Amino acid sequence: MTIKTHRQVETTSRLLRNFAWGLIATLVVMGIFGKRGWLDLRRMERENSNLKAEIMELQEENEQMVRDIHAFQSDPSVQEAMIRKVLGYIKRDEKIIEF
Repeated sequence: MTIKTHRQVETTSRLLRNFAWGLIATLVVMGIFGKRGWLDLRRMERENSNLKAEIMELQEENEQMVRDIHAFQSDPSVQEAMIRKVLGYIKRDEKIIEF
């Protein structure tokens, strides 16, 4: 090999090595900070956890409403209490004192 060819090979291998390191660095940075990267994955996991907690709360609230509806439909005392509270009805022999 001549000196010129040896220098060309050395320069080419250095360029390829630098390109490979640059490519690796770019992939690592994108894997951590890029869209769908590690940080984005963490954020989505937190959001998923928060949404699951919210769903559980809404399901409990829904179950309570179903119980309230069932009680209203089946229990006359609950119906009377609701009519008095919402509509402001009173019985014939009652008197209201407002402050």
